[in-house]
Amino acid sequence: MPLSDSRIKELIGQGVLQNAVADNVGSVSYDLATKEFYTPEGPTGHVELNPGDSVFVASKEVLNLPSDMTAQVLLRNSRIRQGLSLDAPLYFPGHHTRVFYRVTNVSADSIALDAGRGIAQLVFEPVAGAVDAPYEGAFSDELDYRGLGRYQNVYAADMHRIADKAEEIKGIEKRMYGNVLALMAIFAAIFTLVNVNVQTAGWELAKIITMNLATVGSFAFLVGLITVVLKPQERWQKILPWVLAALAFASAIAVAVLV
Repeated sequence: MPLSDSRIKELIGQGVLQNAVADNVGSVSYDLATKEFYTPEGPTGHVELNPGDSVFVASKEVLNLPSDMTAQVLLRNSRIRQGLSLDAPLYFPGHHTRVFYRVTNVSADSIALDAGRGIAQLVFEPVAGAVDAPYEGAFSDELDYRGLGRYQNVYAADMHRIADKAEEIKGIEKRMYGNVLALMAIFAAIFTLVNVNVQTAGWELAKIITMNLATVGSFAFLVGLITVVLKPQERWQKILPWVLAALAFASAIAVAVLV
């Protein structure tokens, strides 16, 4: 069962919970003080969580558990009602570490967090007898946040980097824009060719051919400019519009000069 406030104060005096403040001791728990938050940009004293966002939190307090004691991090009632959820390990007997945990915004609103306001509480529970093998895992003596620690390589194959997915989405988005612009250019070219042929119905055949070739060359040139902006992956997609434009313009000039 959880230890009472008097026993928690004894643990503080014995150095089991370091950097602790007596005023933070509750009936059966200790209110953790926030040291900082860990974001991709680095540690910070303030963070704003959008719906679904998570952040790792470091407390000011450091645990140095004896071989007959465990500790568990729980979310404060007020923070639960605010829309936060908390994930934290069970701290085993013998574990020496700063207290770390992760909070996630499960509400529909943005939630601002700062180091000046508490989030979680710590509960101590005795073990029925001392354990034979106190904790000596990858996160022993973790006073500064290590991320996955030595498990980085173990789980690397299972983790899909958001950055890779973002690049993939950008590529799909570019291809969609490219297809839309290409279709628009084709429809515009067809409409223009029809319009040109209607307006030049009474002209000489050579002039009509020249106008049509010049129109095709202009739209091929436009598609070439689109590929410069969108940068398609396939090499032929980059080259083909410029080749068509060059051939169309060259043919138009040849017809105009020779015929």
